[in-house]
Amino acid sequence: MDTPRLEALVGAAVFVGMCCAPAAAHRPYFSQPEAISAEGYSTVELKLLHGDGVLFADPIRAVVVGQDGELLAASPQSPALQLSCDDAMGQCLVYDELAFTIYEPAADKWQARGLVEQDGEPQRFPEDIEADFGFDARRATLSEIVRFEAAGLASSWMTTVFALAWWTAFCLLLLTVGRDAFGKARRLTIRAIVSLLARTAAALMMIPLATYAWLLAPYSVVYLAVVMTAGAAVALPIAFRRREVATQ
Repeated sequence: MDTPRLEALVGAAVFVGMCCAPAAAHRPYFSQPEAISAEGYSTVELKLLHGDGVLFADPIRAVVVGQDGELLAASPQSPALQLSCDDAMGQCLVYDELAFTIYEPAADKWQARGLVEQDGEPQRFPEDIEADFGFDARRATLSEIVRFEAAGLASSWMTTVFALAWWTAFCLLLLTVGRDAFGKARRLTIRAIVSLLARTAAALMMIPLATYAWLLAPYSVVYLAVVMTAGAAVALPIAFRRREVATQ
């Protein structure tokens, strides 16, 4: 997987500055090129074509490119595609982690539809490709979902660590706010009230930042469930330990 999730999360932290600054457009680019074989074709590559989402996630299409740079196939557009090839099985699959859909190149449906690459550089944006063709689409099986999601977690481990820390902090804030607001009656001092309000505000601020990060680099509900559950699991013993220390 080649989705820049870490950059998206860091970018969300400077959300206000990005809104005030002019948008910086970029040219389309390829990622994860894989040579594939098909009867009747000498040199063919399957790769991901990224466009320019400006303020939000870049649109992506999986494309099959012939030896002269012609477009032979294009998957439906999505902001969250993963490409994986199994050399042993001679099979390449494209996974849409938002729709839980698998796209598999179907050589019998390929058609040459204009130039998409020249000298290794893309000549079209994903948005410029008018139709989806050349792929068989189906729902991903449970084993495929597990395999692709696990690969995504492993390949973007720095992002996963960042996300785990983020949701641990979020859950810890919620747990301590709930404990202090709805727990056993305690003396409310100005310091305690200010601390409670500050933690509540911090937790509330994390929600729009996380939402904007998702808009920059969307990920599946499976990924979100994993990091949120892990964050809660880490935060729970910390919150209870603090409670025990506070009551001693």
